Amino acid sequence: MVLGLGFLTGQLLLFETLRTHKFFVYTSPSSSFTYLLFATHAIHLAGGIIALMYAGVSSWTMRKPIEAQRIVVDVTAWYWHFMALLWIYIVALLMLVR
Repeated sequence: MVLGLGFLTGQLLLFETLRTHKFFVYTSPSSSFTYLLFATHAIHLAGGIIALMYAGVSSWTMRKPIEAQRIVVDVTAWYWHFMALLWIYIVALLMLVR
């Protein structure tokens, strides 16, 4: 979670830097795509952090059977693994198009 929150902080600093260099969404199609990619990544990362926090809190505080707690942790792990594979695919696709 710390790394994810640190990355989100870096994304916010990046948006501020882009804005100070007059690189806006409406500047060009490539700038729009850059903002779309960064925003999509930030939203998915925030969702993953929320899911991770829920899994951590629910596994420590809820009085559910261990099987129910494990399902929450497993679903969160699947989400993070899917996001990792998706971004590997996107990066490979962008390198191929280049």
